[in-house]
Amino acid sequence: MTDSARSNPNAGRGSAEELRALLDAAVDAVVVIDHRGRIQTFNHAAEALFGYTAAEIIGRNVNLLMPEPVRSAHDGHVQRYLETGDARIIGIGREVTAQRRDGTVFPASLAVGRVGGSDPPRFVGFIRNITALTRAVDELRRERDRAQRNQELLQHAQELANLGNFDIHVPPMPDDYCSPQLLRILGLEQRRSAASIADLIQDSVHPDDREQFMQAWRENLKRVRRLNIECRIRRPDSAIRRVHMLAQASSSTQGVRLMGTLHDITERNEALEQVRLAQERLAHVARLSTMGEMAAGLSHEINQPLTAIATYAQACQRLLGSEETPVSAELREALSQIGKQALRAGEVIRRLRSMVRSREFRRETIDCNDLIQDLAALAVTDARAADVRLTLELAPGLPPVTGDPIQLQQVLLNLVRNAIDALSDSDRAQREIIVQTSLGDAGDVEIAVIDRGPGVSADVALKLFSPFFTTKAQGTGLGLAISSTIVRTHGGRLGYRENPGGGACFYFTLPTAGGTT
Repeated sequence: MTDSARSNPNAGRGSAEELRALLDAAVDAVVVIDHRGRIQTFNHAAEALFGYTAAEIIGRNVNLLMPEPVRSAHDGHVQRYLETGDARIIGIGREVTAQRRDGTVFPASLAVGRVGGSDPPRFVGFIRNITALTRAVDELRRERDRAQRNQELLQHAQELANLGNFDIHVPPMPDDYCSPQLLRILGLEQRRSAASIADLIQDSVHPDDREQFMQAWRENLKRVRRLNIECRIRRPDSAIRRVHMLAQASSSTQGVRLMGTLHDITERNEALEQVRLAQERLAHVARLSTMGEMAAGLSHEINQPLTAIATYAQACQRLLGSEETPVSAELREALSQIGKQALRAGEVIRRLRSMVRSREFRRETIDCNDLIQDLAALAVTDARAADVRLTLELAPGLPPVTGDPIQLQQVLLNLVRNAIDALSDSDRAQREIIVQTSLGDAGDVEIAVIDRGPGVSADVALKLFSPFFTTKAQGTGLGLAISSTIVRTHGGRLGYRENPGGGACFYFTLPTAGGTT
């Protein structure tokens, strides 16, 4: 007992009450036990935390507050400490699992200390429920794991797509970032610390493309807008790759921030080029096939002027062989007809050779009406052989289009020949095909081939442009599919609609030269 307690018997009682008030005011649960583990103090926070009242738990073993197997082992831990003095938890905070009166368990932070000057020893424990903290830590851990998985997935996706990304500033900032895949695209194993990411990209651009690239780069930074450019890069090993950069600039307190992607499109472009060449070869085969089918009509068309040439030449020979016959108007007319018929045969052969020639896609400005009139000289051959009239209804003043004239003639010839086949069983009065041009509502030029045949059924119309679908006994099913591809390549659309007067109308649209880029 202290001197003040001896002189004032109420002092000890007051100190105990103060201690009790302090314990009950504590936020954490405070439990005091003796050397046998029996509870001596149990504050209000402990009552709220564990569900026991102090009256019912004081004097009972503290292991009631622990789940198995810790409960059964606790007394042994206390006894070992009393015998050896080996402190395994005293003075050391740790996370444990505690158990409430109703049997539920929860994570808790436990700090144990020995009460000084007590003999036999007593121990005080401070217990805090860390359920919310544990949940928060678990959620942070899950978020970290998700972020790590997302990062791994992003890196894997970038490797598969051969696409890298960057987030940089101009002027450069220490936290500027580029993905590992971007460095691989540039042919770099790792980032050179002395160079900014912008410098790495710019230095990699092929010398022949650098001026255009830098002009677009500077314009993007100046106007703070979207950057969209394709160019070549040259790697340190001299390999040339083609890339597509897409980036968005935004103003920031540090200057201009640029976030974007760099996509290696070398393989994609090579694949597209192979597809384009395959389409050209297929279109060429289709033209040859069409010319083969037209061979009979063409031979007749060429034979007529050649026969006329022979006839007029023989007449000239006879006239010239007669001494009594001066060079007369008849002779001059015969010679003129020889020239005309020779030109006629030559023009048929010229058009035929133009159609079957293998050539790369060539875009040029085209007058659709001239294109159709030029093709009509070939198409009329087939039409005449099938006893079909070919009529041209060409709208005047149409704007020009851009494209490959041979491929567009192939599309038109295929539609005309299909219309001729469709009229094979029609009455002679209905055997007419109209090739029509007009300006569409959207400003595109429309070319239509209209017949008065049996038309197309609803179920067939759904499959018209599918490859290998055909209603002809000897058809390949590729004509309309190839034609549709050609028209799409020209930025247009090939379609079908019913003809109000009966029959079918196949049409395709082409953007005007002013509407293309």
